[in-house]
Amino acid sequence: MSLLETRSLSIGYTQKATSAKVLQKDVNLSINPGEIISLMGQNGVGKTTFVKTISGLIPRLSGEVYYHHDPLEHLNTNELARRLSIVLTEKPYSHNISVLELIAIGRHPYSNWMGVLSDKDKKAIDWAINETHINYLADKKLYELSDGQLQKVMIARALAQETDLIILDEPAAHLDLYNKIEVMTLLRSIAQKGKGILISTHDMQISTQLSDRLWLFNFNEPVQQGTPEDLILDGTLEKTLYLQDYGYDMIHGSINIGTPENGTSVKLEGPEAVLFWTSQALRRNGIKVSESAETIVSCSKKEWIIRTPESSKHCTTIGELLAYFRQAANPGSRL
Repeated sequence: MSLLETRSLSIGYTQKATSAKVLQKDVNLSINPGEIISLMGQNGVGKTTFVKTISGLIPRLSGEVYYHHDPLEHLNTNELARRLSIVLTEKPYSHNISVLELIAIGRHPYSNWMGVLSDKDKKAIDWAINETHINYLADKKLYELSDGQLQKVMIARALAQETDLIILDEPAAHLDLYNKIEVMTLLRSIAQKGKGILISTHDMQISTQLSDRLWLFNFNEPVQQGTPEDLILDGTLEKTLYLQDYGYDMIHGSINIGTPENGTSVKLEGPEAVLFWTSQALRRNGIKVSESAETIVSCSKKEWIIRTPESSKHCTTIGELLAYFRQAANPGSRL
């Protein structure tokens, strides 16, 4: 059974009293238990509008949204909060409350009108804290947290809500690489335990590795969906994100910056990882990598040996290697 399904959904916003700006139309998508799906596309294409529409925060222009086959309009606020938890980019209004107090808000759909927490509520909160590994933060105030810590707390609040579906809008937008990987890996582990996870994101590199499917929004085109690998190989992801305009290599994850070749060419030998980074540095400096080149560079993690028909040279870093070729191209210059 689908956790969420949209049928012929059109999203957008009202421009004037009699007209509407349509961002996406005829959207037919669904998400199942155990899936992690990344929603991707250019800025302004309607990702956040879609998230807010399916969450009931803004009205849809047309079409239907279903949760467990129940129409969205048939669910009151409390019923919807038991099926869907959402983490938006906006930070909590008050930063003077504790982590524990914020997570406890996730139990609002289940607590009585006085907000008194039952034993079941407390167990759900403890479970959410343990799942996100933030036990050491429980008594801290929100203003004491880093962005990465706060994001994990927001995910814990969504977990405490005990919904089958969690939607996150740009969960790693302001995080450094370490925290991005940590948060996305956490979401992956949550999905593997049976939750449905929908993420609106711009982070292509991490999302394509951790998502089961991608939903791709583009301007004036139908929504595309599929596994990351299929959408990369058939060029759909590249087209959606306009990566061809910047020489981005989807297969190898590298950028062709268009540096003119300076006439030097080399053949590389060595371990794959070292070859990759050595090749990137050489190409960035206008040096062509070719199997037919007379100059051979044998690479290891600690040594680069340059062999030409006339001589050989040992370098201990890629920086030294580049300096050698600059000197060779301009004999009169200093290293």
